[in-house]
Amino acid sequence: MTSTHQICARDVRVRLGGRWVVDGVDFDAAAGQITAIVGPNGSGKTTLLRALAGLVEFTGRITHGADDLRALEAAKRAQRVAYLPQLSLLNAMLSVRQVVALARYASQPGLLSSTRDDDALVDRALARTNLSSLDRHAYPKLSGGEQRRVLLARALATGASTLLLDEPTASLDLKHSLALFELLGSLAQEGYCIVVVLHDLDDVQRYAQHATLLDAGRARMCGAPDSAAFEQAVEHIYGVSLVASDRLGFRLRPSPTGPVSARS
Repeated sequence: MTSTHQICARDVRVRLGGRWVVDGVDFDAAAGQITAIVGPNGSGKTTLLRALAGLVEFTGRITHGADDLRALEAAKRAQRVAYLPQLSLLNAMLSVRQVVALARYASQPGLLSSTRDDDALVDRALARTNLSSLDRHAYPKLSGGEQRRVLLARALATGASTLLLDEPTASLDLKHSLALFELLGSLAQEGYCIVVVLHDLDDVQRYAQHATLLDAGRARMCGAPDSAAFEQAVEHIYGVSLVASDRLGFRLRPSPTGPVSARS
């Protein structure tokens, strides 16, 4: 695992609808770890994530590695950064495999046929998201949770080393939520830079190594989400008191191919 900053954002501002939705945010995310973006509704989480992906106009500076985000051409950016939105407007009657294979277009735009390497990356992405058995199914006919997994597979098939995910557990059942966090943890161990918008603060504490707390478009706290200072900031921003809960505990059944994730 490394701790090199893969994403560095300074004084980032995004104006939408006549107001600053993101207002002077500094943000860092390292390769080899999961970084969470948290905050109340309307705090600017999704907009900041979209700015990091280069999908909205912003002021300030964002770098991915040594490269300024604005200097990256769209195809190069797509090879470096994969974005998983909250909702997808994709409704074409494509198979799961065809949707995931769309990720390879950025590597060779204009080519209609896939290479052996492309096919191998698609196969690996389908396997890692437990979708191999659904590869011939029509994407629009899948459940919402299954569609989320297809979009994650598509992000993995890009080969990008940075993954930006907006509430990736939305529509997922308990088992697949646990499997998702296990996968993200494995990817981080492999050196991926994972940035994820999350609402569940329990998930943030369990799975993220670093978190940025937003409120009214500004970063109010950055650090380890299980630290006393971060918890105090959460209490202040959300207007709540944190209490230790006696939630039911769940874990994936032991697998010979990887570690077990637990949640309680």
